[in-house]
This record gives sequence, structure tokens and C-alpha cells, in this order.
Amino acid sequence: MTEQAYAKPIRLLHSLLALCMLSQIAIGELMDVPEVEDKPAVSAIEWIMPAYAHEGHHQAVPGAPVEATLGFEVHEILGLVIGGLLLVRIMLALTSLPGANWRQLVPWVFADGRKQLASEIRVQVAGWKQAKLAPPEDGEAVARSVHGLILIAGIIMGMSGTILYFGWSQTAPQTAFIELVASTHELVVGVLEALLGAHVLAVILHQRMGHNILARIKPGG
Repeated sequence: MTEQAYAKPIRLLHSLLALCMLSQIAIGELMDVPEVEDKPAVSAIEWIMPAYAHEGHHQAVPGAPVEATLGFEVHEILGLVIGGLLLVRIMLALTSLPGANWRQLVPWVFADGRKQLASEIRVQVAGWKQAKLAPPEDGEAVARSVHGLILIAGIIMGMSGTILYFGWSQTAPQTAFIELVASTHELVVGVLEALLGAHVLAVILHQRMGHNILARIKPGG
């Protein structure tokens, strides 16, 4: 596949989403969550200096507002930005721009897409047995499926985050519904982290093998 496989709007959007999602995941791991509970919530990464990870504004008194930390507020704002970018990506998926169409993002939905995926997976597995990755042109459906799964995970994360944005209480314990949505949000974040990790690892390996895969998707390519 040539560099022209992805239209410029897709290249730019890909870079913006990658930057925002990686930043959002990092902020989500570091921030405190303003919640009324027996003891304040803490950062998932315990070794970060408290001055950076926590603002110390938690109150464990039901009925008294718990002040949101800077990290939590940035998380909310960045979530809205990601939601807007995802909305643009969904609209682009309805166009005929190269590399944009939704049929390419979810090939497993269609018979011909499933056939291509099965063929490419066999080629990929054969390469793994030889401790190498197949050339990018032999894994287009696989790569775009990963893009599709990342977008789907991002959409679910955005939808659940929107519910939490409007339903999260800073003055009382959360309802059972909000707790369920929060658990779903965290689960999808874990799935997204795994997908992004696998995606980044594949890019690194392709680059080391001389496939120059970054040239196909970078904005100025």
C-alpha cells in the first residue's frame, strides 16, 4: 500500500486522537476522583509525588461538596475534546475518503472482510513463527480492524464518560447505576490500553524491520 492509502484528514485526526488518548490515559491514572467516601481516593500510581498527583481537597463528609482536583477537571475537558474528535471521525467514516470508510474499520461484519481477515491472519501467524512481521500490505484488514476496535472502545469510553460527567455526585455516594457506568468506563479503559499497547508495539516492530509504516499515516506524509 502506498502513502496515499490514508487521506490527509484521516492522518491528522489519527495524530490528534493518539496524542489526546495517551494523555487522557496518563491523566486518568494520576488524578484523584472527587467522591464522598470513607477515605479519599488516591492515584493509581502510588509513587508519584503527592504534590503532582493530588491536590488534597477531598472531604469525607456526606452532604459537603468534594472539590475537584486540577487533574480531574483536565480529564473532563480532554474527554470532551476526544468526544468531538471521535464525532468527526464517525462523520468521516461515512465518506469515500481513502482509509476513512467504516467498512474498512469493521471488516469482520462483512463476509468478504472476514475472508480477507482470515487470510491475513494466516500470513501474520506464519510470520510470527519466523519471529518477524509480515509486510504492511499483507495485513491491511488486520491493522484497520485494530483501528476500528480502538475507535469503538473510544466511543464507549466517551459515552460512559459523558454519563459520568452529568451523573457523578460530589456531595453524596454514587448511585448503583453510576457505579456500574464507572466500572464499565474503567473496564473499557483497560481494553483501550491493551489495544493501544499492541498497536504501538506493532508499529515499533514494523519500523525496526524497515517497513517505514509511520510514513503512511503521519500528517505530513
